[in-house]
Amino acid sequence: MSALPSHLELVQGVVLPKPVGADPVLDFVNTRSDWSTRDQARTEWLTSYEAFLIWNSYVGLLPPATVFRLIEQASGKPTEAARRLHAALEFRAELYDVLTGQARDESFEAAARVIEKASGRRQLLRTGDGASWELPEDLAQPLDQLALLAGDLLTGPSRAHVRVCPGESCGWLFLDPRGRRRWCSMATCGNRAKVRAHAARAR
Repeated sequence: MSALPSHLELVQGVVLPKPVGADPVLDFVNTRSDWSTRDQARTEWLTSYEAFLIWNSYVGLLPPATVFRLIEQASGKPTEAARRLHAALEFRAELYDVLTGQARDESFEAAARVIEKASGRRQLLRTGDGASWELPEDLAQPLDQLALLAGDLLTGPSRAHVRVCPGESCGWLFLDPRGRRRWCSMATCGNRAKVRAHAARAR
């Protein structure tokens, strides 16, 4: 098997993009290639509900034990699992438009509905030293958790630091709190831009 490009990693048999967004919500948005179009992505990494679960574990949003149990649940409910994946991909597209300032009213409202629904599913559970908000461990949990994090990002101070990679056929998002970052990754888009600039100067 040939080596994977530097921006990809093989995780539990699934090829996934390495996190570059400095925020799990932005890394979720970056699970497809080429945001210059809303057509089908040239490369889609969340190709199944199981891949979605593995990605959640990879970026630290779900513990491996939860992922294992949800994969078991999904195997017994394939239609619901497929529906949950479709909902996640729809939310990803709406969220991208909201984060990049391209959202029409209906796009913002669609993303807001997902976030509000997730908020309503939280349960306040007693813990040893107080209480914590938890989501039910079911097939909706991965998207609900991402939606809650997206709500925090959209309403928090980090929202002002979201940037769009200008790389050709890219458009990935990342946080740039210091105002010094230009590319999603120097190893990919940054180097490609350098190569193109060098070729242009050599003509």
